[in-house]
Amino acid sequence: TPAPEPLWRPDPASAETRAAWRACPRRLLLVVPHPDDESYGPAGTLARYGRDPDCAVGMLFLTSGEAATIGKERGIERSDLALLREGRLNRVVEWLGVDALFLARLPDGGLARLPLTRLGASIRACLDQFEPQVVLGHDPRGTNAHPDHIASHWALRSALAGSSVRRFAMLALGEESVRAATPRLMFSTPRHRIHCTLELTAEEELLKERCLLEHEAVMTMDPARSAREGMPLRLPREECEFFGEPDGLVVLDLFHDLPETLPPV
Repeated sequence: TPAPEPLWRPDPASAETRAAWRACPRRLLLVVPHPDDESYGPAGTLARYGRDPDCAVGMLFLTSGEAATIGKERGIERSDLALLREGRLNRVVEWLGVDALFLARLPDGGLARLPLTRLGASIRACLDQFEPQVVLGHDPRGTNAHPDHIASHWALRSALAGSSVRRFAMLALGEESVRAATPRLMFSTPRHRIHCTLELTAEEELLKERCLLEHEAVMTMDPARSAREGMPLRLPREECEFFGEPDGLVVLDLFHDLPETLPPV
């Protein structure tokens, strides 16, 4: 299966680049369907690890987001919208300090209709190149029940089997965050299942907001205003649930006390 196409530096086909990734003691990879999922989700987390000289950060997007509602609102063809959203994504990864960006360019809005093996193979090809110890992705409910989010979770589970990944950190929202995001539909994760909470600095909050605005994405809005008039909601923390790890484990670092192998997926 061909590896996802790199849009931004560095070139993953380069042995020198791969050696540079492997030289980093810690490697973190986000796997999500759409440009803006990183900003709704762990933008502050990615920025924090992106500043760590001992950590390489990568992101894999399964689609280019060409089915976004903004296309219908503005009469933009899907092919043109894909280019627009990829361009925005390139700016966001620059701001976050991400080391590698991969885009699989699978059909937006259609991941749930693709064979799981095809989705999983695209993800596994990226895992084999970047060799992360920790992978970030959606939980089984997809955060907000989006079919692409849910499909990406199960495809990632399939790709992780037999890989060298040691922790699957699923994006989570505590009850306070979900209440703050009303009226958007989002599922909360019980507090006892949240393993890692990162309290964002003021700089990280502002950066997350900048990324959301770049994508024209909103976390919540005044019901009296349209979605495009809404402003991003600043959430002061980002949270994760570690797949298959015991409840009650609470850490402040995604790499803390990594298990020797990933729990069975």
